[in-house]
Amino acid sequence: MHIVIAHFNSYWTGISGGVERITCEMANDMANRGHKVTILYRDGREGLPYFPLRKDVETHDVLFRGGEKIISEKLPVPWRVLRELTRVFSQQEAQEINTSYKTKQYGKAIKKWIDELHPDIILSSSIPSTAYVIDGTGTQIPVITMIHSHPDIQFPRLSRRELKAGGKSAAIQILLPSGMKTARKYFPSTDIRVIGNAIKTPDPMPLYKGENSHIIINVGSFNTNKDQKLLISAFKEISPRFPDWKLELWGSTGNAYARQVEEEIHKMNLDDKIKVFGKTHHVWEDVYSRGTIYAIASHEEGFPLYLSEAMMMGIPTVGLAECHGVNDLIRDGETGFLTAPHPKDYAKALGKLMVSADLRLAYGKAGKEVIKDYTTKNIYDQWEKLLKEIAETRESSRTTGF
Repeated sequence: MHIVIAHFNSYWTGISGGVERITCEMANDMANRGHKVTILYRDGREGLPYFPLRKDVETHDVLFRGGEKIISEKLPVPWRVLRELTRVFSQQEAQEINTSYKTKQYGKAIKKWIDELHPDIILSSSIPSTAYVIDGTGTQIPVITMIHSHPDIQFPRLSRRELKAGGKSAAIQILLPSGMKTARKYFPSTDIRVIGNAIKTPDPMPLYKGENSHIIINVGSFNTNKDQKLLISAFKEISPRFPDWKLELWGSTGNAYARQVEEEIHKMNLDDKIKVFGKTHHVWEDVYSRGTIYAIASHEEGFPLYLSEAMMMGIPTVGLAECHGVNDLIRDGETGFLTAPHPKDYAKALGKLMVSADLRLAYGKAGKEVIKDYTTKNIYDQWEKLLKEIAETRESSRTTGF
């Protein structure tokens, strides 16, 4: 089976985001199973992804041909001005402008690649990508749309054109059962499947040394949604009671928010207690194997990969009760604690784990049990079954004429 992955999100080259990671891991696993996989992406520069990719997985930037850029990734200035003016009044209408123009902007180039590649099935990384593929090319090849955010968060923000295109998908995949009600509301006639993210573990797993290290860890991009500032404020609240404990923040630091985080640590005189690290290609060895508690302060998530990996290692967790994805995986009072998005409340939840090694051990063990179904084999078995089912249905329809 030839699978084309349509990754038409804003960036690809060298990007260490969760969607890019899932795209690469999906491509690698399907190629390992004997399928041909091609990734079509759009980026203002051609290049390789941040995450490892098998050499036989081809990647093509649809904005380029023969090394020459043929399409801009940006809207023309008048359209951008119109979009931003419209955004003041309606996010959905602004998105409508964006999607409508870019569908025309990219459609012909995407169609050329699809016509050359002749895939059996297209796996779209987002609903906008689905709009570019289905509406932009008119393809009859079945498209499965992946949803990386929670439907409660993402679907109300979609434009009319995106919703219509999403409804033309052969199937839509969501990450967690809690999103099914909303998915059915927006796409009542579309095949909806629940398949979580795969948790790829190293072989062999590193030895866990975190129980006696007294380190609270957090991994993720530095931004307001991940809210590392909340973690800093909570740690400041609790730190005097636990002088031996430290907080480690891991992730890409090359932005203004990361600099603000570092400045705040310095202003609070916590430089010896809180450390900001960059990205690592060895997160299991460098981070999870040493972490005593995993703290996440995200306000919005789909299926938080780093949280799930920490749980797979057996690390107890603290997260926000308001956050979809986080509140699906963390079971309050069983695998960790869910708390209000306020420093004092978050600090109180941390303190319950910091004070008791027995509680940490029990919650870490329970977390491993909750997350065990998300191994790469289980998840990609489900994906392969779905891909084959949809592709075979199309082939059967072509053969019988129905």
